[in-house]
Amino acid sequence: MRPLLLVSFLSCVASAQGFELERLTLNGGARETWLAQTGDGLEAMHLRVSLLGHYQHRPLVYTVDGVEAGAAVASRWTAHLVGAMGLHQYVEVGVQVPVVLSQTGDDLSPYGIAPVTSTALGVPWLSVRSTVLRQGETLPLDLAVSLHLGLPLGLASALTRDPGAGVAFAPKVGLGRSFGPVRLGAELGVLLRGSRVLSPMSPTVSDEVGSHFSGALVVSTSGLPVHAELAARVSAPFTQTGVSVEVLAALRYTFVKQFELSLLGGPGIGKAPGTPAFRVLLGFTWTPDLSG
Repeated sequence: MRPLLLVSFLSCVASAQGFELERLTLNGGARETWLAQTGDGLEAMHLRVSLLGHYQHRPLVYTVDGVEAGAAVASRWTAHLVGAMGLHQYVEVGVQVPVVLSQTGDDLSPYGIAPVTSTALGVPWLSVRSTVLRQGETLPLDLAVSLHLGLPLGLASALTRDPGAGVAFAPKVGLGRSFGPVRLGAELGVLLRGSRVLSPMSPTVSDEVGSHFSGALVVSTSGLPVHAELAARVSAPFTQTGVSVEVLAALRYTFVKQFELSLLGGPGIGKAPGTPAFRVLLGFTWTPDLSG
């Protein structure tokens, strides 16, 4: 069941006091995994630049007394430019820039809800990651810590900017271990951002967007031409809204050594705003070795 969004949601969108709807951030370095940071930082002078197309189905649904009335955002198409570079064996920097190309929703004008702006810049993310441990003969696993900074450059009426100052912080810890061609990994993190109750006139608050814990478990292949991974991602809010889970899979195919094709996707489970019924991403990556 999706959260109860009352007519007061109109003021949240129409007065340009929205929130960031997107809940997926990718592992830009992706030496081992796209869907979680599992301690897999890039080697020094290794670069990854990716462009992905992203479709989300019904990431924001409007309900009245527990009955679905329609989707405020029924479909959303986004392009993501993602880059990461290893500056040192233990330091990686990254950037992710989303652009909402198109988003549409059902006609909810009988409930006083105006449509969202269809195109906008999303929240750009800057990141720095330190790989504390690298699995080897003497070390049992990969371990990394990272800090991600979301910039307030989106558009509130398009649901691409958080309340207040619009700045977000996301510290994360990732770890992983390879067992021959199979790798197991995990990620724990916190997203810190402004909060907003979407239906402040409701007697029971169940749709307050804001900060949350995040976590992921992932199993993947390693060292093969076709790379596969399966991840379960969970979000547990600090605010009064529900827990959400996404089960995502990814396939990556490397060709001509420096190029890669990626296909990602899977269903969302839960009622938190920004959890789609399903999402699909298709991407192309360039991976040159600049070490000479």
